[in-house]
Amino acid sequence: MITLYGVPFSAYCNKVKIALIEKGVNFQEVPTRPSQEPAMLEKSPMGKIPFVDINGHWLTESTVILEWLEDAYPTAALLPPSPNGRAHARELSTMIDQYLMPAAGPLYRHRVFGAPLDDAGRQAARAAVEKVLLALSRLVKYGPWLAGEDFSYADISAASVLPIVAYATREVLDEDLTTVLPGIEEYLLKLGQRPSVAKTWADWQTALDAWFANQQKA
Repeated sequence: MITLYGVPFSAYCNKVKIALIEKGVNFQEVPTRPSQEPAMLEKSPMGKIPFVDINGHWLTESTVILEWLEDAYPTAALLPPSPNGRAHARELSTMIDQYLMPAAGPLYRHRVFGAPLDDAGRQAARAAVEKVLLALSRLVKYGPWLAGEDFSYADISAASVLPIVAYATREVLDEDLTTVLPGIEEYLLKLGQRPSVAKTWADWQTALDAWFANQQKA
């Protein structure tokens, strides 16, 4: 049994969740927020989410967890068979995780958690998001998936991050910046047809709705 610690608000937690479902792994979720409490740091040394308990073995960092899953459950592959294909999938996934999500982070935190964001911050976030999306548009090779014929890490990262970027830019900037990606509507529709993605998106939306409902009551 694998236990996933995190929250549906987190793109990186959702990334691991999609991979677990794709692999057909038996797992359970434990709602957990980032923390610097000593008990948390014993399991996640940086106090970050997600982290997993693999039968008593603690593991952190979403990409590292995906690599463990790929090694442990190779038959349901989440990387293409060729070295170039695998590298391209990792390249896209890394760009989405390490550049696109952080670029949209200030907008997302402002919309959901009320984090301060002035006009200069909005414009800086817009420019950063647009820069990464333009870079992604140069790398995308629908075939029909983001890195080619095989559903891969790239699509898992896209499924975890693109809806958040679309939501945050639409809500804060009054414009869905993800529409600059070619073929994005058809691609998202195809993504949403995968049970792993549909389940994770539904859980994310439910968590958002519950959060705002509780905020209104407070």
